Amino acid sequence: MNMRTKSLYPYAGQFCPVDIFGYASNGIPGIEIVGVGRYARSMKEKFVYLSRERKLKFPLKRFVLCVEGEVEGKKFKEEEYRYLELPLLMMLWSLTGHLPLAQLEDCFAAGKISVEGEVTSLDLSESQQMELSDLFKLNESQSLKVIATNQTIVYEDYYHLPVEALMASLLTESK
Repeated sequence: MNMRTKSLYPYAGQFCPVDIFGYASNGIPGIEIVGVGRYARSMKEKFVYLSRERKLKFPLKRFVLCVEGEVEGKKFKEEEYRYLELPLLMMLWSLTGHLPLAQLEDCFAAGKISVEGEVTSLDLSESQQMELSDLFKLNESQSLKVIATNQTIVYEDYYHLPVEALMASLLTESK
């Protein structure tokens, strides 16, 4: 199974777009995160912890999550890289079959996740949200789905997928 989605991360006062893609294969079971340099291990361990807390069982497959963009070599301030945690975790849980998202191609997510599972979405103004379609080169027929918290105000032309509802679907499934 293959997936792809889009995200942004704040860097030096601007938002940098990235593509995030992932796949599952029959290789040696485990999780690998590529493209975020030295931050990959801490992200992976947090994702394992959050998954165990929710008693999610993963199939014995190799899951690879990749960030492609101008991330490698950047010197992040105040954990800016953490805004990639939400899209990476959503992709992992989709690839493992725990989230009801068959594809993420038309989705956008950017947010941090605490070890308690609390999400802080990247706060974008309406004009910044309006630019996402152009930034991610969506055609006129594509409508962007924004994965964000209930408190996030989502531009009216986009569809809002609340993180809380996605997390609730995990709780129901794991029981």
